Amino acid sequence: ARTDNQEAREILQNAIGAVGGERTLERLKAPMMWMERGTYYGQGETLPYVAQYAAAWPNWHRVEVEGVFAITTNDKSAWMSRNTGVRILAGKQRQEQLRQTRMSWAARLFPITGEEYELSTIDGIDVDGQVTVGVQASHTDGRDIRFYFDHESYLIAKTETMVVSPESGPEPVLSEAFYSDHRSFGGVRMPSKVRVFRNHKLYVEADTVDYKMFATIDPTHFEVPE
Repeated sequence: ARTDNQEAREILQNAIGAVGGERTLERLKAPMMWMERGTYYGQGETLPYVAQYAAAWPNWHRVEVEGVFAITTNDKSAWMSRNTGVRILAGKQRQEQLRQTRMSWAARLFPITGEEYELSTIDGIDVDGQVTVGVQASHTDGRDIRFYFDHESYLIAKTETMVVSPESGPEPVLSEAFYSDHRSFGGVRMPSKVRVFRNHKLYVEADTVDYKMFATIDPTHFEVPE
C-alpha cells in the first residue's frame, strides 16, 4: 500500500504541470528518439561525444555514442556493442544497467506516479542559486531518487541517486544531475542542458540537440544482435 504524504504528491503534480501537464506527458510515454552532444570527463580526460538515443517506455532503451559503443536494454536483457563485438551483461551488471535505465526514465516524472514508487517530502537545497523543494521517490528495488524542483516554477533543477560507476569501482557512488535551460520539445518543457557529477567529480556535460516524439522505431533495434 502507498504511504505517500500529500505534500509530496502536490509538489509532483506542480512539477508535472510545469512541463505541460498530464496530457503533455503522454507524449513521453510514446516511442521517442533524441540526440545529445556533450563532453565526458569520467576518466580524467576531456572527450567530446555525440550520442543518439532511442526509447520506448518502460523497458526499451538504447544509447549509441558515435564511434565508441552502444548500450541497449529490453524487457529481458542488457548488452553492450562495440566494434570488437557484443557483450551480454549478466548478473549484477545487467541488474545495474536495467536500474539505470529505470532511473533515467524517472527524470521524465510520470514514472514516479506509479505504484512501484513511494513518495515523501525532503528538505529543499540551494541548486546553483535556486531555492528548491524536494521529493524522494523510493523504489521497490531499494535505489531511491531525490528530486529538487525550483520552488517557484517547479521545473526540475537536480536529481540525486546512487549508481555503480565503472570508473569508481564496484560499490555504488553518489550521482548528481543538474538540469538547466528548459525548452519546449514537442510541446513538453524539458531541460536541454545537464551536468552530471559522480562521487562529487564532474562526469558528463551534455546538451540535448533535438527530440522526435512518437518516433517509428524498428523493434529489432532493441533485440540482441546475432
